[in-house]
Amino acid sequence: MNVIALRRHCEALVGIRHDVKWGGVDVYSVHQTKMVCIFYDGNKMACKVPDDLFLMMAEIPGCRPAPHLARVGWIEFGLECTLPNAEIESIITRSWHLVVDKLPKYVQKALRQNDSHHG
Repeated sequence: MNVIALRRHCEALVGIRHDVKWGGVDVYSVHQTKMVCIFYDGNKMACKVPDDLFLMMAEIPGCRPAPHLARVGWIEFGLECTLPNAEIESIITRSWHLVVDKLPKYVQKALRQNDSHHG
């Protein structure tokens, strides 16, 4: 898992804002405070996954339900995660879409007008 490349992917998502919270957690959010992806403990990352994939994702070596966020459908990816980086980037992009889907329609429209990954 290439954490640097994954952070770059987060930064490239439309409307993303980066903050450092809770004593060193890198938080990537859209529309002020809606979290899309977080990085912590140097080599761990977590993001929202679709409900129908949550249990399957939790079974992948190096992945598990994210502490404190599993109840809202987040999976943690550790350094020993066996998924290729491109697949994790795709999961992060899906997390962005899941979060944006919950925003007001006018915000969704504005974000998606500038989103080249949508489709």
